Amino acid sequence: MTVNYRFLAPLLLLVAVLFAEPIAAQTALPLNGPVIERIRDKQVLTIAYDPNHAPFSLLGDDGQPTGYTVDLCRIIASQLVTQLNLGMLDVRWLKTNPRTRFEAIDSGDADLECSATSNTLERQRQYGFSLTTFIQGATFAVRQDADLQKLEELASKKVAVVRNSTTGKLLQQAIASGQMQATLIEVKNMETAANLLAAKEVDAIAGDRLLMFDQLIRSKLGTRFRMLPQDFAPEFYAIMMSRADPDFRWAVNATLSRTFRTPVIGELYQRWFGSLNQPGQLMEALYFTQAFPE
Repeated sequence: MTVNYRFLAPLLLLVAVLFAEPIAAQTALPLNGPVIERIRDKQVLTIAYDPNHAPFSLLGDDGQPTGYTVDLCRIIASQLVTQLNLGMLDVRWLKTNPRTRFEAIDSGDADLECSATSNTLERQRQYGFSLTTFIQGATFAVRQDADLQKLEELASKKVAVVRNSTTGKLLQQAIASGQMQATLIEVKNMETAANLLAAKEVDAIAGDRLLMFDQLIRSKLGTRFRMLPQDFAPEFYAIMMSRADPDFRWAVNATLSRTFRTPVIGELYQRWFGSLNQPGQLMEALYFTQAFPE
């Protein structure tokens, strides 16, 4: 994927101009909390990201993090300078994976996690989450030559799913409740799942539609598979952070909400999902309903 790294600079400038008055108004109320104090004392914001979650988070041609969620977090970082009345803010990036992203927030090694993390009720008991940044569906991929067209045709089939993923948990619940009859094969990553499908050791693989599509293409096996047209569950992506600091979560959400009511969000959407054309009604509704008034 070729990335124009000069793209974000004018957007950050536009955000600064558009946000100047609202943020100036709210800085009269001091923001406090353990995460904010850590950022204020060190003048450092550490952002965790997974480079294998394109187009939400990935490494660009220059070896630096980029992607839809990463760009949103860069905007958040630019606004924290004003929100916390800092002279400067050093933004550092911490590379993680589906397991270590949680450890990074637990330990305080990262202040934000900016990839493609699903916000679930179970996770909300332990972590803080921002406003929803993206909605997509979880679905199945099958071999091109497979006589499978609908979700119900997966009954009694073997399905590979990434271990400890939200998709895997949803499928486990569906099987336990009798809503689905299939055998789940848990694997460590999507590449392993793709190899099992190519070798005909499983009949399908399950995952978030956009992430799975990108990872199958990168595996050079993508042309051998196709996605089923139906989604069996929604995935609500959000920026993850500590539960211990409501003021920090407010600062993040204030920037996101203000971004959602500017042309910036449309520019970011086109940059990373332009092949999907304009945002669909679901995404337009997401941005509209979260653009809270001051």
